[in-house]
Amino acid sequence: MEKTKESKKSSTGRVTADKARIDRLKEQLRSTPQEVDFERVRIMEEVYEDTAGYQQIIRRAKFMATLLERKKLYIDENLFVGSMSSTVNGIYTYPEWNIDWMKEEKTVEKSKTPEDRKANEWALNYWEKRSLKPRTLEIFEKRYGFDPRPTYDSGFVISFFDWPGGGGNLNYPRVYNNGLASMIKDVQERQMSLEMRLPNASKLYFYEASLILMRSIIRLSHRYAELAREMAAKEKNKTRKAELIAIAETCEWVPEHPARNLREAMQCHFLCHVLAEIEQVGCGYSEAYLGQNFEPFYQRDKAAGLVNSEQATFMLENLFIKLNEIGYYYGEKVALQNSADLGQSISLGGYTEDGEDATAEMDYLILDASGYLHLPQPPLSCIYTERMSGKFLEKVLDVIGTGVGMPQFVNGDVMMKRGLYMFGDSEKGITLEKARRNAIGACVGSYIPYETGHPVEGQPNLGKVIELTMNNGYDPRTKQQVGPKTGDPVIFKTFEELYTAFEQQLQFNEDVLRRGAWIASMLCADFLPVTWRSLLTGGCIETGTEVWNGGANYYTTAQIVVGGVDAANSLMAVKKLVYDDKKLTMAELTKALAANFEGHEKVRKMCYEAPKHGNDIPEVNKLTHRVFESILTAFNSVDGGGNYLSKDIKSAPDAYTKSIHNLMGLVTGALPSGK
Repeated sequence: MEKTKESKKSSTGRVTADKARIDRLKEQLRSTPQEVDFERVRIMEEVYEDTAGYQQIIRRAKFMATLLERKKLYIDENLFVGSMSSTVNGIYTYPEWNIDWMKEEKTVEKSKTPEDRKANEWALNYWEKRSLKPRTLEIFEKRYGFDPRPTYDSGFVISFFDWPGGGGNLNYPRVYNNGLASMIKDVQERQMSLEMRLPNASKLYFYEASLILMRSIIRLSHRYAELAREMAAKEKNKTRKAELIAIAETCEWVPEHPARNLREAMQCHFLCHVLAEIEQVGCGYSEAYLGQNFEPFYQRDKAAGLVNSEQATFMLENLFIKLNEIGYYYGEKVALQNSADLGQSISLGGYTEDGEDATAEMDYLILDASGYLHLPQPPLSCIYTERMSGKFLEKVLDVIGTGVGMPQFVNGDVMMKRGLYMFGDSEKGITLEKARRNAIGACVGSYIPYETGHPVEGQPNLGKVIELTMNNGYDPRTKQQVGPKTGDPVIFKTFEELYTAFEQQLQFNEDVLRRGAWIASMLCADFLPVTWRSLLTGGCIETGTEVWNGGANYYTTAQIVVGGVDAANSLMAVKKLVYDDKKLTMAELTKALAANFEGHEKVRKMCYEAPKHGNDIPEVNKLTHRVFESILTAFNSVDGGGNYLSKDIKSAPDAYTKSIHNLMGLVTGALPSGK
């Protein structure tokens, strides 16, 4: 459906701010329960039977295209369209990753329709041995000679293959600045430039999958336009009719063509984002410098009289409500682990490429929208620099003062230095200008936006490392030998003996975590390719290589170390109470821990009162630093370091606790810290 590309011909940029509508949409969001929608599985059953024998990347592209062609659509009061599933707050399932939770929660028996029951039965039968988790565990046991299940089941290691992770900051601006039609032309030219020879096979398949997917995305947008026009034809209210026509005009134009105004840019952005989640849902699809990317559209529309700050804020509120509708579910374990947090982080402020303050007017409006909505998504990060204005800092503090719990503050200079350290000596290299634009991905990790592959490895539970150290590698909860036998702490004569045992347990933890993650990542590269994510990651189109297979310009490693401070506090308590001050014997302490401190309240009080991190105590700070150095050493000692792609890729774990501590606390017993 070809249309003129002149902005003057588009009337879709005008909106009327309406707080009552926002309140209704917010109430709908809060009052509508999350429900698992088996639409994806129903379509998967059909397509997988029809495409048996196809290359996996083509098979997955055809499956995604069919899903987008047949998924049930809806349009509510929101200015923007697009959804994970066929209902508000609906959640798709991804049995190709893991079906354990489907068995445990009896999804077949609980199916609401015969169609859902049939699809669930198919998923359980088809993916029983084919899904990522059992294949990873089977290869691990054959390769390393032991069954890693007890290690994973104990909570010692939280695996990556139980549920997928997100893709970092994808290049949505490429779509709303250039349009999919332009990207299709680029991919077609690259595909046709390749000779039909075996060395080019994987590239040819990648480009073919890309074309299948991009055309299906345009068709999906046109389906929304058709639905909006059908609804407009029946609508009696003139204002609502005009809104529906505007939705239709928007979806007829983007993402096929470059956005002409702010509203089209936002619609295109959200559609790109929700499609990444549909392809492979998970925590960590972030929004980079969203406000600064929208700034040119906003300023142009404002100068043309199409929009003012109040109307732009209203659009952002609509967009943020749509982001809160996205969710995922992989059973109660993952729900406890991540609280379904999606980490759709927006970076505010920061540096321009030439080192000046990058704060945009839209950054202020994002704060206004978030402060009014008080919703958990998207998380905001203020990238603080010395160039940032006091006015913007005051605005940030005002929003924090509302009790919404964000933005978090992140040091822009540290982010820049981290970018130079991580990627400066990579094959692609990195300029200072690019490092200044490092953006938050997921929680507090930072990556080069639009160009970085984001493979998730998992999370080591350092609280559990301490528990196993205090129990000679035995897990009291699961009653299994989980870690190596590093000795009974009662016979340790010095703190250094205890610390050596801790490091041995820690190394085993990292060995299991990283080796399992590398196997899973290689399997993903083989049978779970992510073509849409690849199209939005710099380097993949240019090299004809999918992102799991190494197509991105840069790679990081998403391993989140949780409980490092718990470990340091526990070690400090043992050092002070047992070895330095001799207020307790190791036997007394281990007895109290085994009883979860019940009947040992005096011991627990002593543990609580032992020196803790965060109180400017040099000895504690030194030990905490040592613990994190030990983590880094263990991380880099696994099979030569790097990541699953190459030992030459520089990688480092992140160390923070956001919501994963929920599950880790439940599977970890009493600790010398007093926990």
